[in-house]
Amino acid sequence: MSQFSLFTQSDSDSTLSQRVIPILVKVVLSVLMLLTAFWAGLIFWVHLNDHPILRGLAVAMWASISTVTLYFVISQHRLWQRWLAGYGIFWLLVAAWFAWLPAKQDRPWMAEVSQILSYQQDAEDPNLVTIYNVRDFDWVRKSDAQELIQPTQPYYYKAVDKGGQDVVLNERWRERTVDISKLSGIDIINSYWMGEQIAHTLLSFRFEDDRPLSFSIEIRKEQDESFSVFGGFVKQFEMAVVASEERDIVYTRSNVRGEQVYMFPLQGLSREQVQALFWAYLQQGEALQQEAKWYNTLLRNCTTVIFDMLRQIDDKVFPWDYRVLMSGYVPNYLYDQGVLPDQADWDISQWYVKAHINPKVADFSYEDNQDLEAFSKQIREGLPRPSLNQITH
Repeated sequence: MSQFSLFTQSDSDSTLSQRVIPILVKVVLSVLMLLTAFWAGLIFWVHLNDHPILRGLAVAMWASISTVTLYFVISQHRLWQRWLAGYGIFWLLVAAWFAWLPAKQDRPWMAEVSQILSYQQDAEDPNLVTIYNVRDFDWVRKSDAQELIQPTQPYYYKAVDKGGQDVVLNERWRERTVDISKLSGIDIINSYWMGEQIAHTLLSFRFEDDRPLSFSIEIRKEQDESFSVFGGFVKQFEMAVVASEERDIVYTRSNVRGEQVYMFPLQGLSREQVQALFWAYLQQGEALQQEAKWYNTLLRNCTTVIFDMLRQIDDKVFPWDYRVLMSGYVPNYLYDQGVLPDQADWDISQWYVKAHINPKVADFSYEDNQDLEAFSKQIREGLPRPSLNQITH
């Protein structure tokens, strides 16, 4: 009787396995097909944008092939293996085309990303670096734009409902010579417009005897093109490194577009580390002058590129963390790493209050902004300016 029970149990387990395994296979194949089908369809949609009829036919054909194949796989139709093989071959052809797509330099770019920085060291003093194509635009709001009322408390959405509130009044690309031996600190800037999870990250370098200089990793948008999270996954945008005056790149976000901008000074870095990071930005720009690269929403974006450079300088101070991907939480990450200056009674919530620059510049006008240094001074009111360490970590 006992032996019979063992055989019965073994048969039952075998029968259960025979039922469960095919179901798991179907589920896995279905999920993979849905993901790969969506990815390939997105490629067609983005990269055939200039050929609407061809784009429509390609998307419709791909959707039909994917749907029929998925149905055959789920129903275990007698031809399901052939259809799946055909789907796989077609998908690999799309992937090969995607891998081949070259990033380009010669597109009709928007004015604010039409130039990429380059630099030259002084032959006699290598600390003196002349940076070319430093952006110094004058931005104003449209005359009929919605009134911009700046929040007085931490906020993470645009202060205006509609986008497109900014207009370039003057386009200026300058040359600027800086002394990297006079670098005195770094400020990380987060600009929010769609909630607290996601922000655009910029970085400003302070100097002992000169105004700050900001760097931003940006998508290089073409004229009449707008940002797309999904497009950033499938090579819709090239990448740009923008060097800019704060009166341009920060002002337009806080005082023209109504984004919510926060500035966080970093402590614990040495002069050598700050100089290395400054050089890393210049080299990023120089590399893009030589060869265009694609922006990637997940892997090569405004925040991940910064932290890749920081980790090359000190991976112990800046270890990998999921909040680098959830860029809105970068200040929380910096606080947990002890990189924000020690301030009595400032927890992270208080830091957001002190770092929020919109209330500080609520009454800052276009006329005020004609002073090259006034905006940079005002946004730093109430913030510490930590000195650099003398010894490298």
